[in-house]
Amino acid sequence: MAALALVLGAAACAPRPRMCVSSSECATTGRQAAACVAGRCQPSSPNVKPAVDASRRIVVHPVDMAYVRRGEGASEALPSMFALGKDSAILFLRFSVALPSPANVVEAYVVLHREGAVDDDPAPISLHATRIVEAWEGRSMSWARQPRIVETRAPATLVEPGGSPLVRLDVRDLVRQWSRHDPRDQGIAIVAENESRTGTAFALTAGAEARVASDVEPYLELYVR
Repeated sequence: MAALALVLGAAACAPRPRMCVSSSECATTGRQAAACVAGRCQPSSPNVKPAVDASRRIVVHPVDMAYVRRGEGASEALPSMFALGKDSAILFLRFSVALPSPANVVEAYVVLHREGAVDDDPAPISLHATRIVEAWEGRSMSWARQPRIVETRAPATLVEPGGSPLVRLDVRDLVRQWSRHDPRDQGIAIVAENESRTGTAFALTAGAEARVASDVEPYLELYVR
């Protein structure tokens, strides 16, 4: 039992895996270099295509969203922009995804669009996805009334000031569990591992008119075979 406790403790303290931003972050194995493709290091070879190239891309918009910050009450209207990495803020997302049972989810990302009109603090912010395990409704969400979330060791994405306008968060392992129809699966929450004076600002659009604005509204990007 003592040995098992040591193993579990080591696993809990292990560094969270991180999505790559550039190919320079990917290690090389022998003569075959690795390239950063959609946040994941993959072999760079003319004879080996990245998994996303041989898959069908599906974009899914959220059916419900909520954004809460420490101490805030409920609000029926979503803000036009939001910040993560400040005031313990959390973004809650629920998606309705109907995939055939034999479908293989090769990759899955929550994609956020940075708000370019706001100057962020020079400090980078690290974001990752967590699993929502309690029922919730966006219009009645507040800091005091928010659903329970559970860590799943999803890879983190480091958001650097002046970086890419699109930020991808790895949710592949979370989405793969949805086919089990576990009633505890109530969506995805995006949280920050650290905070800065301003956090990192993202664009947020709500309403029917935003359904075509996949480059602005947070959305789920799936690659399926």
